[in-house]
Amino acid sequence: MPYRTSVASLSEDAFRRLLDDNGILRPAALTPPPRWGSYAVFAQRPDARLELETMKRHAGRFFSAKIGITVDKRYDDRGPLEVDAARFVVATEDGTANGTRLCFARRTEPADLDAAQAAEQAQGTSGLALLAQRCPMVWLVVPETDDDHAALTIATIFASTLLGPILAPDGTAIFGVRTARMKLEAQARH
Repeated sequence: MPYRTSVASLSEDAFRRLLDDNGILRPAALTPPPRWGSYAVFAQRPDARLELETMKRHAGRFFSAKIGITVDKRYDDRGPLEVDAARFVVATEDGTANGTRLCFARRTEPADLDAAQAAEQAQGTSGLALLAQRCPMVWLVVPETDDDHAALTIATIFASTLLGPILAPDGTAIFGVRTARMKLEAQARH
């Protein structure tokens, strides 16, 4: 049975040991972080592959940020990825969102869609839970604090490239890129 670990206190060295020679997460090597406590970004992409160059362009153009991953990924002729993980590094021009955060991709589960629907009903809005239903994947961005500007920035960049909504870590809100940008601007003022 492969070595299996959780995201709690996962160092960069420990994370690297969970990856194969192509930078892809080994099967069952990492316990997925809980959706509760993570930004859940619904993704219209059919698998866990990253489009890092697109993400980098969006980061610079729309968020005045630079983004990258700590370990390069080579997909080669590999089939669809059901799960993967990456440690994303983000740095904004204004210095408000700098850091490295763990991000984990997995298939969307019925509980994710139920949580999206509940958040939307609580907000009194409509449309984003329906959009989430069209997303076969979820990327979980793990924040370090309750108002983690770096994690929200990464989640917003994900949402802008993966064309899905973001479910807040506490499950009380679902929002799109525009609202996420407003949240980032509000956090930067404090």
